[in-house]
Amino acid sequence: MFNILFNGFAKVYMKNEAFMYFGLMWKYCLPSIVTYGTFVDMFCKMGDMKMGNRMFLDMMKVGIVPNLVVFSSLIDGYCKAGSLDVAFEYFERMKECSVRPNEFTYSTLIDGCSKHGMLARADSLFEKMLSASILPNCTVYTSIIDGHFKKGNVDDAIKYINQMFDRDIKLDLTAYTVIISGFHRVGRFDKSMEAAEYVAKNGLLPDRIILTAIMDVHFKAGNIKEALNAYKILLAKGFEADVVTLSALMDGLSKHGYLQEARRYLVKENANEILYTVFIDALCKEGNLDDAEKMIKEMSEAGFVPDKFVYTSWIAELCKQGNLLKAFMVKKRMVQEHVEPDLLTYSSLIGGLAEKGLMIEAKQVFDDMLNKGITPDFVSYDILIRGYHNQGNGAAISGLHDEMRKRGIIVED
Repeated sequence: MFNILFNGFAKVYMKNEAFMYFGLMWKYCLPSIVTYGTFVDMFCKMGDMKMGNRMFLDMMKVGIVPNLVVFSSLIDGYCKAGSLDVAFEYFERMKECSVRPNEFTYSTLIDGCSKHGMLARADSLFEKMLSASILPNCTVYTSIIDGHFKKGNVDDAIKYINQMFDRDIKLDLTAYTVIISGFHRVGRFDKSMEAAEYVAKNGLLPDRIILTAIMDVHFKAGNIKEALNAYKILLAKGFEADVVTLSALMDGLSKHGYLQEARRYLVKENANEILYTVFIDALCKEGNLDDAEKMIKEMSEAGFVPDKFVYTSWIAELCKQGNLLKAFMVKKRMVQEHVEPDLLTYSSLIGGLAEKGLMIEAKQVFDDMLNKGITPDFVSYDILIRGYHNQGNGAAISGLHDEMRKRGIIVED
């Protein structure tokens, strides 16, 4: 009876009510593995890993051995929280408790490693999975392929794609999206289009992401007519053009010198904050800061306030062009207009300083970011590490590695 109640409360995340009956339960019967498993799973899904871990320790104290469900919930929760080191600790504890990981356990860890750029570990887990006679499904392959593409490991990504075909694993729309976007990201537009053709052949209806990627591929190949046709198909299928789609459209038109055409789309779509933002971002990425600044002025005069994305695009391109003085002036203006810089803004500034070898200043900006309560990610640390590496400062790199470990960011050897 109690476990049925707990399961109901857990589904709607009513932790207070669940705890009230948990206290009452002790008067009538002892909690079971099902009871603790329900609580652990609820807290992990809520992202409350502190309570999830506490329930795990409590069940161990009363002599209940955790099962696969408990371990999988904790591993999944810690992976989603970005604490992969803790997730791997639980993975090792599974062996101590004679609990064998299943497809979900491996899939969760491989996905976590792939998302955080830890591809060596992801590959190792994949091999362990095969050794345990657990066959990876489409989701597992998609995660590891996506990770390798994002890391620039094209050959490894292709290896896993070929494995999927060799093992006759049916690719879903998500897998095709990852493959199309992956080849597109590394400039293999022929392969990207080849994958897009597979989508049509297999009777899968392309979604907005795939159509956007196809449009972008055509733009990069110089096929303007085909690119605009892909955009028309996207709209005809009832998809609403989002920021990513419009960004690709504006970027493609701008880079091929069709600024007036891009402007016409801006007017046609009833210019709003998003369209201005997308157009400004496209101009910045093209390196056309003069027109970008004119557009920012026009945006302000139209009554729209430039947001964090506009300022960050502007700052990123200024840093890329080495104009650090102006980049910091824009950041000052940004703050004065009550727009708070985010992780990407700071990372751009840190990267610009590191590129010029100004590591003292780069670390000062990094520390300022920490003082503002912004948590650094693997990328922001990696920018500093590369800068220190160029100066041969091993001590500074070692210190950053220690910080990363404390934050639960895995450091690859």
